[in-house]
Amino acid sequence: MDCVFCAIEAGRVPARILYEDDHFIVLLDIYPLRPAHLLLVAREHATFLHQLSEAAQQDLIPLAERMQRVLRRAGYGRVGINLLVNDGPAANQHVPHFHLHLIPRELSDLPALLLRALTRFLPLGRKRMQNRLERELHQLREALMEEN
Repeated sequence: MDCVFCAIEAGRVPARILYEDDHFIVLLDIYPLRPAHLLLVAREHATFLHQLSEAAQQDLIPLAERMQRVLRRAGYGRVGINLLVNDGPAANQHVPHFHLHLIPRELSDLPALLLRALTRFLPLGRKRMQNRLERELHQLREALMEEN
């Protein structure tokens, strides 16, 4: 199988997609560090930021800003949102396909975030997590419709 993000882009792997445009797919991370953790995934296969087309690079930050507004409208990350790019394997990039994380934060959530970082790939509580992701997707879609 090819890259998981390429498979999502081609419709061969399911994902909780919030938004799509010509250059990016915005989806919920299936192993979130915090509630409503989003990924802005490039449609084109590029491992590193510098490999993205100029058009995708130009659209990246405006889209990230829009998704920040959506997150806040839905009640996530009102006091902060991490924008994170793990650009390459030494930077902890698990999938070698460019994606930007938007991680909503709350004051004093660092212990929970660190615990989640250590346990996020374990199969503990997956059913509960799937249900939570569905609720978050619904909330975010409503906020996105209000944004338009």
